[in-house]
Amino acid sequence: MTARRTSVFTIAPEVSFLDALAEGLLARGGDSPLALSRALVFLPTRRACRSLRDAFLRASAGRPLLLPRTLPLGDLDVDDLLLAGDGPAAGDGLGDEGLAGEGLADDVPPAIPALRRQLLLARLIVSWTRASFGPAVATRPGEDQAVRLAAELARFLDQVETEGLDFDGLAGLVGGEHAAHWQTTLNFLGILTDQWPEVQALQGVIGPAERKRRLLLAQARAWAASPPAGPVVVAGSTGSVPAVAELIATVADLPTGEVVLPGLDRAADEAAWAAIAEDPGHAQHGLARLLARLEVSREAVADWPWPADRPSGPTRSDVIAWALRPAGVTAGWRQAAAALPPDTVARALDGVRRIDCATASEEAAVIALLMREALETPNETVALVTPDRALARRVAAELGRWRIETDDSAGIPLAETPCGAFLRLTAQMAAGALAPVDLLAALKHPLAAGGLAAAEFRRRARRLETAALRGPRPAPGFDGLKS
Repeated sequence: MTARRTSVFTIAPEVSFLDALAEGLLARGGDSPLALSRALVFLPTRRACRSLRDAFLRASAGRPLLLPRTLPLGDLDVDDLLLAGDGPAAGDGLGDEGLAGEGLADDVPPAIPALRRQLLLARLIVSWTRASFGPAVATRPGEDQAVRLAAELARFLDQVETEGLDFDGLAGLVGGEHAAHWQTTLNFLGILTDQWPEVQALQGVIGPAERKRRLLLAQARAWAASPPAGPVVVAGSTGSVPAVAELIATVADLPTGEVVLPGLDRAADEAAWAAIAEDPGHAQHGLARLLARLEVSREAVADWPWPADRPSGPTRSDVIAWALRPAGVTAGWRQAAAALPPDTVARALDGVRRIDCATASEEAAVIALLMREALETPNETVALVTPDRALARRVAAELGRWRIETDDSAGIPLAETPCGAFLRLTAQMAAGALAPVDLLAALKHPLAAGGLAAAEFRRRARRLETAALRGPRPAPGFDGLKS
């Protein structure tokens, strides 16, 4: 691997990533009130961008700051924020050319709206099923199923476009003789390989993932040709998307560019690191691929120099890294354990508890109690990290009994918000032709008022229930209620 200036850093897992990043950026700016505002910081998500602002507030002890411009790589509004071509925002310090240069995106077609793409794909699916099986086949999907299949096709198309791939090798994925259903699948995917490109050309559009990929690559080329004047920092990203990895590589080569990696494992030996690079399921696999793309060795990755007081000796993250090494190199566990000072593992795992619960409700209650216990300590914060959305909702409900509000980083599905639940109940009422249960569920929702005062509307709903919905079931629709 080639040597380059130190532009790639890492922040250890046991250090608060955003707090360390904010502290470092503040220290770099010195006493100049405008130094920080000239920087551009890329973070993985919009939530991370918001959290970085809070981290700056903590690091500055509350004094006013002109913050850097922050952009989310995972949800980047490239049309408005990167390649608008109207020049830089006031004070962004990126030069007269803006972020990418005027007119750079003129040759990139606009992205097709997601709903329009789904409906167009659904129309193609209906046409394909009729041409393949005939209109009288009982198993032919209806329009509603075609819309759901179109959503899955759109997701598949986004994955292919995000990776910068095409469908040229699709037919050769299964060589030799194969089952008849695979040929049917290939014929179905012909919607994407044969028909969809023609539809996009006719509409003059491309997929949103393809447009984002092209614009990110255009941004990388623009910065390579004309580096921005202000500092550019990419922090917290593993570069799992090829176009993002290309942008990160460009930033690493910029005179004012820096890349800050999250928790790089530099303690693994070469055999373990090579196994990690070949194991897509390992947590460090993305970082291994990114370093190979950057042509930077792990030894060349420096510690982000803030904060200065770092934990010394083997830490909990080191023990976890040893435990999670790929199966092919776990034979080194004994040697690694023998080389550690006594009680290292016990000290590293101090405070870690295992609790076995009989049911999901009991699990949620235990977690909620532990979180409540932590919050009873002044100035203490607590977080639940879980991929199980059902568990997260149960824990939030348990905390709600104690009037503890939670900030769910995954958001709340529309159907579970008060407005979404009301709309869902209203639609169910209409679809059920005003069936008594569906009708009362909608009328008794807190948002139902019918233009009246809430108390008056509730009184009328009770009168309707007593007069028309008790006893024999009325006929469907409004006519049934009137009779």
